[in-house]
Amino acid sequence: MHDAEQGLSRRVEARSSNRRPVLSTWKIWLPATALIAIALLLPFPDNSSVEPATLTWTELTRVIDGGRVSSLSIETGEAIFGNWKTSASEQPDFVTVYPLEQIESLLERASAAGIEISFADPSTSGGYRFWGGIAIQATLLIGLALLVYMGLRTQGVFGQSVGEKAGRATTSFADVAGTQGAADELRELVTFLKEPATFAALGARVPKGMLLVGPPGTGKTLLARAVAGEAGVPFFFLSGSEVTGFIVGMGAQRIRTLFKRARKEGGVIFIDELDALGGIRGRNKSHNEDDRTLNQLLVEMDGFSPSDGVVVIAATNRPEELDNALRRPGRFDRTVTVALPTVDGREAILRLHATNRRVPLGADVDLRRLARLTPGSSGAELAGLLNEAAIAAVRERSREVSWQHFEIARDRMLLGKERVGFRANDTEWQTVAWHEAGHALAGVVACPEDGLHKVTIQPRGQAMGVAYFSPDDDRHLHSKRYLEGQIIKGLGGRVAEEIAFGVDNITGGAESDLVQVNRIARRMVYRLGMGEQTGLVIYDDQSAPLSGEMQSRMDAEVRAMLDRLYARTHEILTAHRDALDALAQALLERETIEGEEAMVILAAHGVEVRSELLVAAG
Repeated sequence: MHDAEQGLSRRVEARSSNRRPVLSTWKIWLPATALIAIALLLPFPDNSSVEPATLTWTELTRVIDGGRVSSLSIETGEAIFGNWKTSASEQPDFVTVYPLEQIESLLERASAAGIEISFADPSTSGGYRFWGGIAIQATLLIGLALLVYMGLRTQGVFGQSVGEKAGRATTSFADVAGTQGAADELRELVTFLKEPATFAALGARVPKGMLLVGPPGTGKTLLARAVAGEAGVPFFFLSGSEVTGFIVGMGAQRIRTLFKRARKEGGVIFIDELDALGGIRGRNKSHNEDDRTLNQLLVEMDGFSPSDGVVVIAATNRPEELDNALRRPGRFDRTVTVALPTVDGREAILRLHATNRRVPLGADVDLRRLARLTPGSSGAELAGLLNEAAIAAVRERSREVSWQHFEIARDRMLLGKERVGFRANDTEWQTVAWHEAGHALAGVVACPEDGLHKVTIQPRGQAMGVAYFSPDDDRHLHSKRYLEGQIIKGLGGRVAEEIAFGVDNITGGAESDLVQVNRIARRMVYRLGMGEQTGLVIYDDQSAPLSGEMQSRMDAEVRAMLDRLYARTHEILTAHRDALDALAQALLERETIEGEEAMVILAAHGVEVRSELLVAAG
């Protein structure tokens, strides 16, 4: 073992053995709550009550003889406090400073009048009682403040537990799948953390910071843990939102504390959601304290050397919002894209989760086929799909997870949960049946690349019916014909209502469809330069704004495109009216029709369907 590695191990072991256990949150807030209750229940000394009336000695003797006094309290050498017979107050109603030589005659008068007499120690009265109560409550408040401070400290508010080390990370690259080469780029960091002296001997400088960019759920955090686990070094986790706020200096203090600990022990610092911390300084949604926190991060990344054995890994799905200073050489100078997995990656992810969780798969389960049917799914979504399938198997008390359970899980993930017990009236039910049949027929004819997976009029989620299409493989480039086919598919439901029930009876069921087709059409014209009249002129929010005339022409282009494709959809459904009616009637009878069965129905009524789909349907 190299000297650098031995030193790093000794520092980690020493730090681990001396570290004090962090108090649980409930152990802090439970006694704090008890102190609050005691402080509220304890009566606060009342020094604001009405002052007792002062009587002269002559007045005192007169009221005693007149029988108006109920009790007297004599404080030796100080004063006489008394209460009227007509008073219900516990506080004295009057006070008299008496001469010592006449106390005996007063006692005789009071006894003769039947007045209750008591003697009090001056040390227990007046100001002493007031300030004693103040001292008690001050002690309670100080104790409460200490407990609150300790609670906030354990939660990292004072920078003591930010980036709390989660022990030795046990994750390895064997636990990561479908990253499309991102793991290979991170393996170099493992070698550096294990053998930093090797790099130093040749003058090589490993990047201090590595930025992982990709959609949510693609495994960025898992990759960072795998680096620490493979290298056998501590893993420090920090979320960008934990160090942002309005408390002056708090975020910068947390950053300093985190890097100080990491430099002592070595290891991997992982900053999740870096855009929350490292957004462009001076932006509209930021304030000066956020900028100061970011400045502290920049200073800390410049302040450690490769010999410290520290690597900073950060993750974000919005790299365009990061400040340019973060991405210059010497900070986050290497960017790794963690994209959505391909079909091979999705199969590897499904197989990995099934193996690690020991999920008993049925003989009919084809993970390759399932991977092909889930394009665009992240690793987290695939893990959720596997879990939903296992839950469905448990619900049916099955000993293994079959393909049917995966179908149930996939439908729930893509289409939403079934609304059990919901039933529309017959007129609405027919409208939904023709609406979904129109989507299915238009999609099969105009966009054959996307296979029809299922057509249902069973309410799911917020929709009363769904015609779901699933591409056969991953696509990254879409032709103009394909995009127009998507618009025709989206307009199929509205056109089918018009053909079957008349233009006056169309419903609002196509609201979400119209939103989607308008979005596609506007993107084709405004972003992709596919307008017939506007050509290659596009809208770019980074360049000069479009003129009012050009925006009007683009809006007219979008309108013309939608009108043209609506007419094309009408032609398709009218030409295949028999197939439309047959599929709608089948939906009314059975509610749900699988894609292969729908293809057979359409083909039987003259719709040209791909031969391989008919073969798959049997």
